[in-house]
Amino acid sequence: MKVCRSFTLAPVFLLILALLVTGCATIEPPVPQSTDEVAAELQFAETTSVFGPAEDFHGSGLEDVGKAELYPVRGPEACEVAMLESGEGSFAARMNMLRNATQSIRIQALVFKGDEAGLRIAEVLKQKKSEGLDVRVIVDAFSNPWLQTQWMFFDLKQHGIEVEGYEALALQWINEVPMPHLTPHYDAGRADKRFHEKLWLIDAETEHGVAVTGGLNIGNEYFRVDPTDPAGYWRDQDVAVRGGILADLMTAFDRNFEYLVQIKESRGIFNTNLYWNATRAVLDETGKYPVHYETDDRLVARVETLEQGGAQLDYKAARCRFLHNRPRFAETYILQAYLKIIAAAQHEMLIANAYFVPTPAIAAALKDAARRCVAVTLVTNSPETNDLPEISMVGRGHYKDLLAVNATPEVAACPNPDAGLKIYEWIGQAADDPVQQGTMHSKFAVADRRISLVGSYNFDPRSERLNSETALVFEEAALADELARWIVENDLRYSRQVTVEAAAVFADPEETIYRFRKEIGHLFEEEL
Repeated sequence: MKVCRSFTLAPVFLLILALLVTGCATIEPPVPQSTDEVAAELQFAETTSVFGPAEDFHGSGLEDVGKAELYPVRGPEACEVAMLESGEGSFAARMNMLRNATQSIRIQALVFKGDEAGLRIAEVLKQKKSEGLDVRVIVDAFSNPWLQTQWMFFDLKQHGIEVEGYEALALQWINEVPMPHLTPHYDAGRADKRFHEKLWLIDAETEHGVAVTGGLNIGNEYFRVDPTDPAGYWRDQDVAVRGGILADLMTAFDRNFEYLVQIKESRGIFNTNLYWNATRAVLDETGKYPVHYETDDRLVARVETLEQGGAQLDYKAARCRFLHNRPRFAETYILQAYLKIIAAAQHEMLIANAYFVPTPAIAAALKDAARRCVAVTLVTNSPETNDLPEISMVGRGHYKDLLAVNATPEVAACPNPDAGLKIYEWIGQAADDPVQQGTMHSKFAVADRRISLVGSYNFDPRSERLNSETALVFEEAALADELARWIVENDLRYSRQVTVEAAAVFADPEETIYRFRKEIGHLFEEEL
């Protein structure tokens, strides 16, 4: 079973429709594209810091937004981070947090599936709501089409839980159609700008609050529920975080939630919340509508086992900054953060990124680091493991240009024999492990085993210009070393290195079907 990524034909259709109807330009974030723009942005990155003041970042060009979403640097006294060991560890930690919740629960994910893992989470959410907790959920309107998932959202709603990004009868697309003079920060292309954030906040307004953020959505494959099925056994990365920095994560969630509510409230009689409130009033009198689900007993048992697992989290104090990136408000904070981190690397740059279609700024930054004698290692999906193989086929077309940096005089003169750029493709197989793994969904980076970034941001045009994203950047040597070892000792085991010869073939493939699929992917490269 493959999970749909944020790119689907539905938002593209709505985007075209909106443009035809309105004829208005879309709000575009100021990402560098020309050679001169990229050079200027890299120079800016070299002279600024990801932990620097507001002046070290470009804000939104919109007057009433500015740098409102650039959150402050939090010192070690206000930020503690713990690694979550892949999907199983993240699920156990999340469920433990849910069980201990006493005040509020805020969950945002692109995908929240009504499968065995998602249904177990929904069951606890309803229980906590019945205990009087404030429970709120945000999902992406176009990324949860499965009928059972839609029924799960209905069930949450009828039990009083607000689920933004869902409407009965799959009518959530109505709220995605931009309307001049009604939609806040009207943008004709809004229907193509998806909510890709991943946030899990428990009691965030209290001193004992805790959160999870990173790359995982909610579903069996993310939590590795079925080791016998590669499609349900993915590699991903989350972190747990606590301390004063939770105020920033909570603000990011609440602003998204309020923005979605504001859109509906601006539509008068088309405000669907009015009808939900009336429906709930009736259901309170008649009893809740019974919802039945199809589940696999074997996977239900596996979810129960995973829920009880997990080791005690090892939190470490770190200097941190939370980043929220909203292209619908012309923000590029996470791209800027990546460029600063890569520019600051002196010895080693390790990157795991699921969907790699490098934009000009990212490609230039990676090659520039290699020429500075940094050992750059990038791990991304192969077509065999990518849930959308055409993305990898398009990304492969950039390998030849990227690897050419290793033949430059600057790299050849480096005293470090590991200097240069190496690209590995995740194949989900290791010689010493009989278990086949599926998609590598991670999005994180480590510079000099000192500074780390973990989040939802992919190295592709969609994350750069279309999707809202979140990320946590933190400075702490032990945490960075742990993440680095995950790449070097684990991820590379399940990957194969891309040779110069292979990159040349990828750039100009001979096989007819492969070439056709690659060309189809190129047609949508700016949407990938």
